[in-house]
Amino acid sequence: MFDVGFSELVVIGLIALIVLGPKRLPEVARTAGKWMGQLRRFINNVKQDLDREIHQDELAELRKLREELDSTRNLMQSTSGDLIKGFTETAAASAAHTIHSDEPPKLTALVDAAAFAPPVKRARAKSTKKSRPGRKHGGTRRTRHP
Repeated sequence: MFDVGFSELVVIGLIALIVLGPKRLPEVARTAGKWMGQLRRFINNVKQDLDREIHQDELAELRKLREELDSTRNLMQSTSGDLIKGFTETAAASAAHTIHSDEPPKLTALVDAAAFAPPVKRARAKSTKKSRPGRKHGGTRRTRHP
């Protein structure tokens, strides 16, 4: 706030010593110290009060958002319950009008079991051809002679 250096404080102290005298200077210094302490406590209390108010406003906003989310969740749950109820009623009504029975169809022996077997891998026959030296690898490969 104030840019007061050590030299300025020394000048202020000397002027106070000359004006007030050596007997009253310690009393005035104590009184000034008490006032500074009270001022600092007052400023800290004001800061804390402002922080509390801001925090309470934020909490009120969070509570409001929570209530909105709860109402939205309740609406979604009731809507989904109504949809499920409607689907079950529709499924029951459509099942009553079919000519099929409730039993699942049975598999018959007409299905060939070999059709569902995994394919068999066959071994690849090795080639009996030998590669010609110099052509396949750009002439850098040498052939071995037995």
